[in-house]
Amino acid sequence: LHFIGKTSSVEDENIIWEILEEAAGDDYLPVVQILFADQRRKSFRRRKSSRGKSSWPLTKLKNSSENLFKTFINRVQLKVLDHPTSLEARLLAWSNIDYEHCDKNKLIEKGQEICAQFDKDGNTLWEKAFEKILSIYKQEKTSSFDIIIDIIKKMMLSREQIDVNENGNDSQHDLPVYHRIQDVFKNLNSHVTTFDKEKKIAFRSITPIILQFDKTLAYDLSIILIGIAESKEDLEDILKNLEENLPKDYFERILTELSTFIVNSQSCCFIKELNGNEKLELAQWFIKEKKRILFVFNFLVKQVFYELNIDREECKNLLRHMRQSDNLFIRREAMNYTVPWTEDGSLTGRHGYSGRGRGLYYGGY
Repeated sequence: LHFIGKTSSVEDENIIWEILEEAAGDDYLPVVQILFADQRRKSFRRRKSSRGKSSWPLTKLKNSSENLFKTFINRVQLKVLDHPTSLEARLLAWSNIDYEHCDKNKLIEKGQEICAQFDKDGNTLWEKAFEKILSIYKQEKTSSFDIIIDIIKKMMLSREQIDVNENGNDSQHDLPVYHRIQDVFKNLNSHVTTFDKEKKIAFRSITPIILQFDKTLAYDLSIILIGIAESKEDLEDILKNLEENLPKDYFERILTELSTFIVNSQSCCFIKELNGNEKLELAQWFIKEKKRILFVFNFLVKQVFYELNIDREECKNLLRHMRQSDNLFIRREAMNYTVPWTEDGSLTGRHGYSGRGRGLYYGGY
């Protein structure tokens, strides 16, 4: 590493590159680790030379020549992703490869292949590979969300071959495709709020693909979409899509689960920024204009009614409105609910149910 770009002949330079490429396939893991600066920093204390500059060869290479560093990433680090014998070396490479300087198209192509593998290699490597692809997608302004959709589609193609045959065989072979897509959602959920506005909008295009694959993933999809919603209209669009694609009974079940979800102040950035009366207006809009009482019931009685300086007369009006609902489930819950404030206006600090109701959630009775 110290001699890259410092030799006096092309022949010597080629020999150095050949040695490094051989090191990328070495069976002795510490040799491979040296090829990844980040991995070495985890194993040893970072040292500085007397001039205050980093003594790590890769850092020095990066600082001295961007082109040589990029060549190293593509000729050496990228090669470790296909290490012939060591799965641990491949995991090391996926965890530490410098994706900013590598051939991104090659990295994405390799990552897509790994994500669609359901053998030992795929199970070990796919999450790191997916994270690298997500990092590229977030960084590149011109990246299309199609690179993520393509991964999910490739996973889905394996369902008939894998899930149907392995369903219930044992704990290691129980719907691996279905559960990996669930894990993809968890990964996306932890990243999607950091997407720029255009990428958040592009993410919505995944909705019909997921609902066509398996409607039972509607909740997993919805909580991500709600997390990036920026207006009440965005929320309504999410619900309308669900309503158009789900059976009525399952759609209502999802609404009750989402009603519990949005009680969490961290669930939706848009709702989090609203004050008490704005939250009340949001609930009113969904109840009176959109007829979505199921969606906001828990949000209303477990969060909005507990806001300070809220229009409590309007709260009472909404409660009366819900007590006349055609939905008997809603009506029962509303009739069992008592407002959480006393005549002098102070909050009681207790749960708002009289003892006969337990909150809006199917299956809780």
